[in-house]
Amino acid sequence: MPGQLGYRHLSPGQLSYPQAGRSLHRYVKGMSVLVIVSLLLVLILELVIHLNHQSQQLIHATPAALSPQDALMASQVNNLLMTEVTHQQFSGSVLIAHNDQVLLSKGYSMADWSKQVPNTPHTRFYLGSTTKQFTAMAILILQEQKKLHVHDQICSYIAPCPHSWQQVTIHELLTHTSGIPEFDHASLSNASPQSWINNFNNVPLGFAPGSEFSYCNVCYQILGYVVEKVSGEPYCTFLKQTIFDPLQMKQTGCDPPYLSRPDHAVGYASWHIQDVSIGWDAAPQWSFLFGAGLLYSTVEDLYRWDQTLSRHTLISRHVSDEAFTPYVTSQYAGSSYGYGWFIAKAPIAGHRLIWHDGRVDGFRTYNGLYPDDRMTIMFLSNLSTLDELALASTLEQIIFAHFKST
Repeated sequence: MPGQLGYRHLSPGQLSYPQAGRSLHRYVKGMSVLVIVSLLLVLILELVIHLNHQSQQLIHATPAALSPQDALMASQVNNLLMTEVTHQQFSGSVLIAHNDQVLLSKGYSMADWSKQVPNTPHTRFYLGSTTKQFTAMAILILQEQKKLHVHDQICSYIAPCPHSWQQVTIHELLTHTSGIPEFDHASLSNASPQSWINNFNNVPLGFAPGSEFSYCNVCYQILGYVVEKVSGEPYCTFLKQTIFDPLQMKQTGCDPPYLSRPDHAVGYASWHIQDVSIGWDAAPQWSFLFGAGLLYSTVEDLYRWDQTLSRHTLISRHVSDEAFTPYVTSQYAGSSYGYGWFIAKAPIAGHRLIWHDGRVDGFRTYNGLYPDDRMTIMFLSNLSTLDELALASTLEQIIFAHFKST
């Protein structure tokens, strides 16, 4: 087997000399054999240790065997990002993959300027609204387990439930069509989950459920609460048990305090200027509030997630495809919204795109899947001044111009 080292087993009899009358010469010869065998065993052990260490180093390495065309494309993307860093326009980690091969996985600029810690593919970043795809998947997992259905009314799982929510369904929360308005919960860090819900008792809907699209962060916080009520587990625990652990996403989570986690990126409002306004590490929070945008992860963990989505290995294809169905026109021209994902309404340059970006104080993120091309473009940034959609568009143009020419 590759990497397996073997040696012939030597029985004790092969090293013993039972006749006491052997000459000193034979004795020395026997000792020489023992020494030689011992040295061989030591060398074999050292070789095994060396090969194991080498394999550990190669696990996260960008593939060395790229084709000349792929190497050229990766070089062009890298040169663009290095230029952006030079102009103080990008800081973060990037991963580009095609046909299950990582073409580029690299960190740029600093995760922490004060400590001079660079960004790497292992650096953790807050995901912002890229979190929503995980909250939606948690709902679909519960549907797969027959514990709920997306067309159930949310008040079936929340009691007492605000009167204005009586006709709102889980589907409408997932697609930002519920009519529930955004709500400032900044002062509710110590409130109980039910008291948080009760704040909506006298808040009317902005429009009839299902009648229009209005992007809604609070809707995904409510979904996080539904996950907790139905599963009987805290939101973060349920995601860990059903998604992160099965997929070996060991650097992904939502349990505070983020700043105590190793290899984390500090969020910056602008170049070198730390953004501390997020404040989640200082205040106790109910974990369902994280359902809208406060998971953290790395590009490598997100790539494991993307591969699972393309292979339909987490839940059945029929159920997982519900996440990628365009249900409603979104606020972005040419895009619709599914469950936790934007979906290109018309193919971009002939390529279907499923994506979501994220924005939270100090961080900008993007995860884009091209399922027809088996392509992934993702980046996580700790720089608030980054225009993540503009960068995604530029990377897309470079990459697909390359594939069009080959």
